[in-house]
Amino acid sequence: MIRLFRCVALPFLLCLAVSAFGATLPPGNWHEPVRIGLQRAIDRHTGDPDAYAVFDFDNTCAIGDCEHTVLGYVIDTLSFAFSPDELPGIFLEGMPDLDRPLEPGKENATARNVVADCADLYRELLELKTRLPMKELRQTDAFAAFAAKMRFLRKRISRTFGSGFGYPWGKRFYSRMTPEQFRDTMRAALDAAVADGRFIRSVWRTPAARAGRSGCVEVPMLLGFSVPQEVKDLIRVLKESGIAVYIVSGSFQDAVLAGSDGRYGVAFPAENVFGIHMKRDAQGRIAGWADDSFPLPWADGKPDVIRRNIAVRHHGKEPMLVAGDADGDYAMLTAFNDMDAGLVFDTRPDANSPLGRLIAAARAEANGGRYLVQGRDETIPGLRKSSESILVPQTIQGDRQ
Repeated sequence: MIRLFRCVALPFLLCLAVSAFGATLPPGNWHEPVRIGLQRAIDRHTGDPDAYAVFDFDNTCAIGDCEHTVLGYVIDTLSFAFSPDELPGIFLEGMPDLDRPLEPGKENATARNVVADCADLYRELLELKTRLPMKELRQTDAFAAFAAKMRFLRKRISRTFGSGFGYPWGKRFYSRMTPEQFRDTMRAALDAAVADGRFIRSVWRTPAARAGRSGCVEVPMLLGFSVPQEVKDLIRVLKESGIAVYIVSGSFQDAVLAGSDGRYGVAFPAENVFGIHMKRDAQGRIAGWADDSFPLPWADGKPDVIRRNIAVRHHGKEPMLVAGDADGDYAMLTAFNDMDAGLVFDTRPDANSPLGRLIAAARAEANGGRYLVQGRDETIPGLRKSSESILVPQTIQGDRQ
């Protein structure tokens, strides 16, 4: 009889314990004040059917950026779906000012000139590809110039014309791809990055010999993709504690879906993922404009997406946890008074930026505040038991001056 009581009572008591306290977040390499703050928030909301957490994706759920990864892949393999003749029309359509310099001090580096250079270089590279293996092709000055100028456009269009135009514009590199083609390309890019396991923080420079119309440009970018074990644990523990999880990202919806469906260690329901949707052309291929019939989740639009598309599923309740890493996440990190914890991954932002000031204030509060700053080590890659991150050294690509 006693044995029967134990067999029945023990599972019941365990259920009561989980309903009173959330599943336990393993210590891993969390900065301990961060782990304590997260556990406290999870325990407080365990069993609440309306509790939910919101994550950015790039450099939050994962170290690295899924779109930088796929852009690097299509550049390295020249696997764009458009031709050199189509490139200018795709890239320049709707551009607010074709002749405004995309970077101060570089008067020739206008959208018109950089795009023309990219089209010419792309045409040259496709011709060379008929005679050279890709490994040799990637060693040419033409390829170095193309890689730098395409990345320069990806970075500087948004900086010059604002995220409202620039974030959707950045998806034009995948124009003419069908959704299936993009999914397969995204998979190949992320699989290769995960298999490689390294992070490379590089500056891509135009070789002086290939300055072209727009002159020599350079652009820094981080390459690599990895989901830390601790983030996998956090998502799992939230789910086990009955807390719904969502992604609100300024990246391409299809890219985020490919990275968050469980293949790389974090699984979000597809209906809980909010990224930028792009219009389709008559053939069903990706077109160059955001589809404004869907929510537009970047910067100040992120809290709007949460209120209009997520909170309504939870009787108007605000998120118990918001996680991000960049100035584009600042609005959603600071918009909700009822939020228990704001998890900020340190990407070493400018100290005078909104996120930089938020991080400084959070560190000054030590254990007492609701903002939790978590450091990472890109050389592992993974989290570290500190609020400060270690970055991989910067290298130079394409500099043959």
